[in-house]
Order: sequence, then C-alpha cells, then structure tokens
Amino acid sequence: MLRITLTYQDKEAVTLRLDGKFVGACVSTLKKECLTYQDKKNKTVILDFSGVSYIDSNGVRILESINDEKLQIVNCPMFIEKLLENLIRDKLSENLYRA
Repeated sequence: MLRITLTYQDKEAVTLRLDGKFVGACVSTLKKECLTYQDKKNKTVILDFSGVSYIDSNGVRILESINDEKLQIVNCPMFIEKLLENLIRDKLSENLYRA
C-alpha cells in the first residue's frame, strides 16, 4: 500500500510525499496523479520518496514512462536510488537526491 500526500503546491510545482510500498495498483494511481499535475495543470511534480520502503519493477517502469523535465525525485533512500540508477540511469539519475 502506498499513501500519496500532497505536502506543497504553488503555481509552478507540487510536492507529493510517498509512504509505504510502491507496488500494484498504487503504481497506476501515482501515474494518474503525476500526469494530471504535469499535463493538465502544467506543474512540476516533486516526488518525496523519504517514506518509500519498497519499489517493484512496475514502479520503476512507471517512473520511466512519466519522467520528463517536470518530474523530480527527492529524499530517495539509498537502496531505492541504487535500483533506479541501475534500471533507468540515463533518464532519472540527474533528478535523484538522497535525504
């Protein structure tokens, strides 16, 4: 189960804090949220990964599919950062930050 909490929003960006496991149906829910903010509201989406305890391959694929200049990942735990670097290094590595 993944909890998605809106923690900050202004005219240009929105921050979503993620808590729990990034798996299953939660993956598509997050994709819809991100695309709504990116496409319909023209905002940068900042995903705060500080509360994520696990991410599966579907989660990694979703991040790859929605990644563009309007997506940033912050506060990524080291073990998830390493997983993301190995699978989609070229697309996300410049946006990864550790807590």
